[in-house]
Amino acid sequence: MWSRAFLAAILFSSCVSHALAAETRTAVRGQLRPAADVRELSWLAGTWIGDGISGPAREVYSSPMAGVIVGHFIQQRGDGIWFYELITIRADGDSIAYCLRHFNADLTAWEEKNEVRCFPLIAREHDRWYFDGLTLRRVGEDEMVAAVRVEQGSGAAEYVFRYRKAETD
Repeated sequence: MWSRAFLAAILFSSCVSHALAAETRTAVRGQLRPAADVRELSWLAGTWIGDGISGPAREVYSSPMAGVIVGHFIQQRGDGIWFYELITIRADGDSIAYCLRHFNADLTAWEEKNEVRCFPLIAREHDRWYFDGLTLRRVGEDEMVAAVRVEQGSGAAEYVFRYRKAETD
């Protein structure tokens, strides 16, 4: 059985790689954060599908509205839903942050009542958006690679997921 702390760190699903593949980056003390506007991620709008850790996975993002992109993630396992995430990508000073909360299939929250897991943007390069421990990489018009770094005991693993944009929502 996966520990709750481990699952809380998993954000995306599709092809999973346990070896550190250098898709993600982590913040360095004193590092300046890049200026960014949530509208620059408007390409995320729509439905993204791929194979997850335990079955099909889906991410859905809105177009930017009032300075925020709202989304949700669904991870299937067997014939049912394993867990959900509610997501916002929002302003964080002059930059942005990717924030989320996890829920069981019955919608009971994993995090405490006022707890939100946020990944501040720490770098960007062309079509790569490096949040602290989480990366979104645009691959053409209809593909996206997402990666998350998960701390596990004395080490870390990086999970890399590949999505294709659904033709219809």
